[in-house]
Amino acid sequence: MLKLNYNDYGLFLEQVVASIDAFATQRVMLAVYAGETLHIEPGRAAFLLASNTPGVAKLQSVLQKDTTSEISLTAVDADYIEVSLKGTWIAISAQAESGTFVTALVPELETLVCSLWQATQRLTAYAA
Repeated sequence: MLKLNYNDYGLFLEQVVASIDAFATQRVMLAVYAGETLHIEPGRAAFLLASNTPGVAKLQSVLQKDTTSEISLTAVDADYIEVSLKGTWIAISAQAESGTFVTALVPELETLVCSLWQATQRLTAYAA
């Protein structure tokens, strides 16, 4: 499973071994014990990858063979592509700007997406 945490500091993406069901159950139980509200809904999340990141061509190739609509790529400009994922949004309210988005892809695709996101973070950190 891929877990995307959106907060005031930006986006953090990680690959997690747990299933979406197990993660959602733990998050619901945490909310119950903490006495806080929780909003869970299906949705889409997106983030940018530098188009010159090594491995982007491999991702495009893998996605051409993929028949699901869980993930899509869109060129934003000459420097970036947008990765859009279908999954589940978990936050304290429907209007929350901070929260967690989870999605499950085939393991090879999850690993590739995660490594490309990490590589883009390194590329943009060095460019700044």
